[in-house]
Amino acid sequence: MIEKTITSFLGDNRGPNFLILVMKKIILSALVAAMATTSFAQDIVKSMKGKSYSEAQSTLNAALSGLSAEQKAKGYNQLVEISYPEAAKAYQDITLAGMQKNKVETSAYTPIVNALNDAVKCDEFDNQPNDKGKVAPKFRKKNADRLANFRSTLINAANETTDPDQKLFLANAYINSSESPLFAEVLKEGDQYLGYAQFFVAAAYYNKKEWKKAADFAEKAIACADVKENAESYFISSMQNTLQTRTDTLDFVKRLTKLDANKYMATIASMYNQIGEKALSARVLDNAIANDPNNKMAYAIKGENAMGEKKWDDAIKNFKKTVEIDPEFTAVWFNLGVCASSKGYDLNEQLTENGKISPENEAKVKAAFAEAATYYEKVRQQDPNREKVSNWPYQLRMVYNVLGETEKAAEISKIIGE
Repeated sequence: MIEKTITSFLGDNRGPNFLILVMKKIILSALVAAMATTSFAQDIVKSMKGKSYSEAQSTLNAALSGLSAEQKAKGYNQLVEISYPEAAKAYQDITLAGMQKNKVETSAYTPIVNALNDAVKCDEFDNQPNDKGKVAPKFRKKNADRLANFRSTLINAANETTDPDQKLFLANAYINSSESPLFAEVLKEGDQYLGYAQFFVAAAYYNKKEWKKAADFAEKAIACADVKENAESYFISSMQNTLQTRTDTLDFVKRLTKLDANKYMATIASMYNQIGEKALSARVLDNAIANDPNNKMAYAIKGENAMGEKKWDDAIKNFKKTVEIDPEFTAVWFNLGVCASSKGYDLNEQLTENGKISPENEAKVKAAFAEAATYYEKVRQQDPNREKVSNWPYQLRMVYNVLGETEKAAEISKIIGE
């Protein structure tokens, strides 16, 4: 087929000897190219020696596609060899600065980050089968031993910097080294700072508004007791910023349920409501109450759900149960007032015919507003300075005006400053 192609291209008038000559040239070119690639691969370390880190890195990157796993490991190890002296000096300087309470610029950590990242890459290729199909790592112990102590400096630096990109630069290097088998022996008892690093990455992505990445790292950081509460806050806030579809919401609910179904019962129920799954929301709340009959938040949310559907009696029933459990729940006392007064307005509209209402029905309307007044007065008692519920005076004055209690309404006007 090759012969036919060459003959077709050159014509048939050149003779068989010429055809043989062309074939020899093609084979020779291929051999030369192969030998050149092999030679370059074998000399990759030699090619990198005597160069600066950036020059050596460029040399390695240019050759990567033609290198075996063994040669790649040697190349990355050579980068470690080049950066190590500077990294060791940086470690000493950073340690001394810490003792003297001196500030260290993020750039000082660059050689440490380079050494760790290159050592991780070296280990990745160093533990792949060689040409004989065997795994025979050469660099792991040496790199793990000399670099392990450098890692902790990155945690302090990531914590101190307020620049999200610098925080990512430092914390990601720590995480990569923690997750690499390179330091498996050193970290066999666990990595006490991994959760911190994950939290720093989550915070950085949060500040950059990369919500999905922030949520993923925050979810991992929750396992660290020291940052758990803050990590959960980042996780929930980040996830809420990613919700665009029903599937997104259901995924969020699933992850919240796995995290702590009881603690985040209110959010889970709310998420179900937002996508129209009212039955699922009700089931979550009923289960919460079944598990804890004194779950005030479950009753409060049931009240809010009924309030949203203008089911005033159901809302009042659940809100009353809430304040029975927690009498100081000021916001719920206010909701009771809103529901009772709203019930009064609805009754007035329903029971009025041709602009007239019977004394009996008028009494029902006034009873609803009188009930509302008692709830608003409870808010007034608990929140006289309007720090929790700012608009209770306006609602209470309105109710007193409806009831015809003008003196009490005027008293409330003085509180408002009118």
